[in-house]
Amino acid sequence: MKKKIILFSLIGILIFITIQTYAQVGINSDNSPADPSAGLDVKFTNKGFLPPRMTLQERNAIPNPAIGLMVLCTDCNTSGALCIFLSGSWITVSLCNPQAPVPGLPVASGTQIIWSWSIVPNAIGYKWSNTSDYNTATDMGTNTSYTETGLIVGNSYRRYIWAYNSCGLSPVTTVTQLLVYVGLNYEGGIVFYIYQPGDSGYIAGKTHGLISAASDQSSGAPWGCAGTYLGGTSTVTGTGQANTTAIVNSCSTVGIAARICDDLVFNGYNDWFLPSKDELYQLYLQRSVVGGFAFDYYWSSSEYDAASAWSLGFQPVAFNIWAVKNYSGYVRAIRAF
Repeated sequence: MKKKIILFSLIGILIFITIQTYAQVGINSDNSPADPSAGLDVKFTNKGFLPPRMTLQERNAIPNPAIGLMVLCTDCNTSGALCIFLSGSWITVSLCNPQAPVPGLPVASGTQIIWSWSIVPNAIGYKWSNTSDYNTATDMGTNTSYTETGLIVGNSYRRYIWAYNSCGLSPVTTVTQLLVYVGLNYEGGIVFYIYQPGDSGYIAGKTHGLISAASDQSSGAPWGCAGTYLGGTSTVTGTGQANTTAIVNSCSTVGIAARICDDLVFNGYNDWFLPSKDELYQLYLQRSVVGGFAFDYYWSSSEYDAASAWSLGFQPVAFNIWAVKNYSGYVRAIRAF
């Protein structure tokens, strides 16, 4: 009988241990059950939860830490730091964590670009990468800039920067810079405008715009076909090429502004055209960047009526007028890319 009692007692103990092993655990002072969503529910009004305490060296020596593992690093700074293992590295949730670096304006030149970022309080170094993988990033030490070469003009590039210290790393900061920029000497001339949403010719995700020849093509050419309304032209940005084609197809006069541009072969390109009214104004805004302009009136490819067309005075204050078509105006060819 005693053997049976002992056997039943052992079975009961094993069942109790098994139940306790797989049950939820509630640790509290009011004997309340654990919340159904928690494996361990600690509830006190006068006590806190104290995670394992260890030094930075001991923390880093933990073999194969699990995602979500939490420890208190006692010597990460003067007051310690709570650290969680996430995404393959230790992340600190204390004030020791460096802020995210603030990117500066990238400086592009030809096929290279200089990326820069701010100095971050508490950071002891920075990492830079062309991917979002922190573990393969280039350690920049305390440098706050990186020069990248061998890029392709016209492409967009996304780059990633982190700040770090002994407790962890900052959230990732992304920077995007279009390598084509106003003032770049590119494809036969100088970039003076990048297409914006709403422009004719704008393509989402692509870098397109307008390039000006570096010098005038004429200092005295008529617009052409005075007294005849040609039609088919527009004033908006992105329509200069279509305007020019419409003019040369409808007006056979030799030496007119649109034909000078249409016939131009310059720096290896033969797709030059006379800018529309709005394109000409964008060119005026960048006149100091492009250079070589006279303080005089330049023709646009936008017709006004049978007798006149739009022109723009390149004076300190822009002056849009419709000039008679036989007026001798300046001509500056542009092209699109």
